[in-house]
Amino acid sequence: MNRRVIVIMMILSLVLSGCGTSAPVSTESDKTVKERATMRIEINGQIASVQLEDNATTTALMADAPFTIKMDDLHRNEKYHYFDKAFPTDAQSVQTIEAGEVLLYQNNCLVIFYEAVEPAAEYTRIGQITDFEDIQSLFAPASIQVRFLKE
Repeated sequence: MNRRVIVIMMILSLVLSGCGTSAPVSTESDKTVKERATMRIEINGQIASVQLEDNATTTALMADAPFTIKMDDLHRNEKYHYFDKAFPTDAQSVQTIEAGEVLLYQNNCLVIFYEAVEPAAEYTRIGQITDFEDIQSLFAPASIQVRFLKE
């Protein structure tokens, strides 16, 4: 009888151990890292990469690439350009904007900041310029031509 009870207990413990709530263990081969999409921009003959956000605004903007726009200076810390069309938005309050951030203001104003700021407006994030050595000197003229290119 004792033996029977022990066998039943062992079987029950095996069956019930499969009902745990712990997450399955993943292996390195199971993990897939989604790389952020990139685009290129050209200013004064210098080309840099922009790591793009994964959102509808970026998708719509990239659908128009390649394109060249004139960007004017505002507040000596950003360049802006108003498009003739509206883009989808997901505007959010932004606490700090770093130099090199590419954003959409409202639904049709593309903004590139070349100095860090603490804004009082909402923006939709588009991306971050990753490899200009001295971004401020590239953006120094009052107006610049910026070419946006697909990778």
